[in-house]
Amino acid sequence: MRNLVAIVGVFVIAAIVACGYDPHPISGKLPCTSHCPNGYVCTNNFCYLTGTGPDGGPSAGTAGGAGATGTGGTAGMDAGDASHSDALAPAISNFTASPESILTNQSSTLSWSVTGATSLSIDQGIGSVLSRNSQQVTPTETTTYTLTLNDSVSASVTVTVLNGTFTVTGKMVTPRDSHTAISLQDGTVLIVGGEAFNQPIASAEIYDPNTGTFAATGNMTVERQYHTMTLLPGGKVLITGGFDGSSDLASAELYDPNTGTFSSTAGSMTVPRSSHVAALLQNGLVLIAGGWNGLTGLTSAELYDPSTGKFKPIGGMSAIRQIPSATVLPSGQVLVAGGFDGADDLASAELYDPKSAGFLSTGTMHAARETHTATLLQNGQVLIVGGQNGTGSLASAELYDPSVGTFTAIASMTLPRDLHTATLLQNGMVLIAGGEESYMSLASAKVYDPATETFTATGGMSQPRQGHTATLLPNGQVLIAGGFDQTIDFPAAELYQ
Repeated sequence: MRNLVAIVGVFVIAAIVACGYDPHPISGKLPCTSHCPNGYVCTNNFCYLTGTGPDGGPSAGTAGGAGATGTGGTAGMDAGDASHSDALAPAISNFTASPESILTNQSSTLSWSVTGATSLSIDQGIGSVLSRNSQQVTPTETTTYTLTLNDSVSASVTVTVLNGTFTVTGKMVTPRDSHTAISLQDGTVLIVGGEAFNQPIASAEIYDPNTGTFAATGNMTVERQYHTMTLLPGGKVLITGGFDGSSDLASAELYDPNTGTFSSTAGSMTVPRSSHVAALLQNGLVLIAGGWNGLTGLTSAELYDPSTGKFKPIGGMSAIRQIPSATVLPSGQVLVAGGFDGADDLASAELYDPKSAGFLSTGTMHAARETHTATLLQNGQVLIVGGQNGTGSLASAELYDPSVGTFTAIASMTLPRDLHTATLLQNGMVLIAGGEESYMSLASAKVYDPATETFTATGGMSQPRQGHTATLLPNGQVLIAGGFDQTIDFPAAELYQ
């Protein structure tokens, strides 16, 4: 009898193995369809002990909970073997706002990617967002949004609302116009040269956004106005040419933020020039082009090499250009547009190609212009705004598309202006501020929206300005410094936010 039981036992075990019911089945077992012994359930064509699952995974528990027991129902999960299941640990891989800065009444889109979500919500009254991966918001003030996953994991992002107003900040040490300003790598702003009381000056100062104050730094080696200033990759600043009150300059110098001092470069430019343009190339060299040498306008161009401190002449432009614009494109080429040739304002434009170290023809603007602004947008196009020509100040604007090399006219500003500033904001819009029209300085400002290709009025400056500078700060504000209103140079500065 004992032997018979043993034989029967062997047969049962053999049948179980053949049918495939095993808490941990392996490939190659025969399917059991729905025929499983008592205490087993059929799942995925294999028999499993009730309360267990494939490789410790899903089981046919009645409640579907961890280690569920029962004879059927929702698949459960063995807690000890969760690593073998398809469940993912709850995690937020990103949570962003686009754009991060908006104007009042504009919207931003919150986007996220998460795993292992059983609940997902955003504060500030939004609530559950489990069924989607983005949410549009229109805050009326700067707001921080927190995304919470499974009541345990969270991430935050801040949408800054620019209220479109200008507020007064500290006064410059020296009143000035026709100067240059540039944001240094530490977030402070270097302001250099220009004109004070109708005389070029050599002084320089630093604006600190943390304190809202200006402080003098070292003086340049010579007085300069109508010069250029370029931030180099190493953090130093290159100042080239300009007018010293009696002659145009070929000299150049470097500002060292570590010492707060200026020193002459190893070499001077190949020719004197003022009212020229300078552009930092992607290879670290600086393109200097056009301008005026005291006698005539210039077609010539040259390159500054920071590694040697010297300038080298290159092939010239196709036209004399004084007060043109120069914009570095995503391709590395430089768009040089408009300007004055000594007789007429120009609608023509050309491209400097670093690969050939020469200039190439491109499309023609819809309006001849000088003292205009050119701003590289986030979409790679260039916004050309205002300026002047033989008819006076211009309200017109146009876009240059590098992919096709053409200019397209867009809706104009309602008020003509030149000698204004244009600043790309962190939200992709462009702030157009001040300038002059019919010899009258302007306090008004506009914001250009690339999405609609239109200009919208924003708050005005505290006083009319032309010949001022506008510098984007790391916190998204814009520092407006100096300028004049026909009669006086301003030491006052203000912030746009």
